[in-house]
Amino acid sequence: MSPRLRLALAMTVAVVAGSAMVALAVRAAIRDTDDAAQAQPGTSLATALAEPIAAAAPFTGFTEARVGVGDRCLRVVVADEDDERVQGLRGVRGTDPYDGMLFVFDDDTGARFTMADTLVALDITWYDAVGTPVDATTMVPCPDTDAGCPTYAADRPYRYALETEAGGGAAGALGGCPG
Repeated sequence: MSPRLRLALAMTVAVVAGSAMVALAVRAAIRDTDDAAQAQPGTSLATALAEPIAAAAPFTGFTEARVGVGDRCLRVVVADEDDERVQGLRGVRGTDPYDGMLFVFDDDTGARFTMADTLVALDITWYDAVGTPVDATTMVPCPDTDAGCPTYAADRPYRYALETEAGGGAAGALGGCPG
C-alpha cells in the first residue's frame, strides 16, 4: 500500500472515530438533560421560590412554584403569608391543578395545622430549613370550626410543610426543581 493511500485510510478512520465520539458526547448530554428534569433535592428552595408566579383558580391570590421532593418535581401552591397559611386548603375540593400546597415560614416554627373546613384527607410532611423531612402524618377532614377540630404538629421545629392529597405525596428531601 502506498504511503498516500495509508494516509487517506488513516484520515478516514480518524474522521469516523471522531464522529462516533461526538455522537456519544451528544447522546450523553441529552441523557444528562433528561436527568436534570427530575427533582434535585438539596438545591436551594430559595431559588425555587424566588420568582413568584400567580396561582391558577381556585387559588387566586396565592403564588405557585415547582419544588423537588425525592425524585419528583411537584407544582405547588405557595402559602408564605400569614393569611395564606390560615386559609390553606379550606373550602376547596382538592389540590388540582396542583400537586399540593407548600407552607413557607421565615423562621423555624412549631405552628400547628387543623383540618377545619377542609374537604379532603391530606398527607403533610414537615421539613427543616435545608429540606430534610422532620415528621409526617395523614390529616382527616373536619367539618367543624378550628376550636372543634384536632390539630396536627411536627415532633420538632420545622421551616416548611407540604400538604398533598392523601396517598399522593412524594417521599424524600425537599429542594429545588429545575425549569
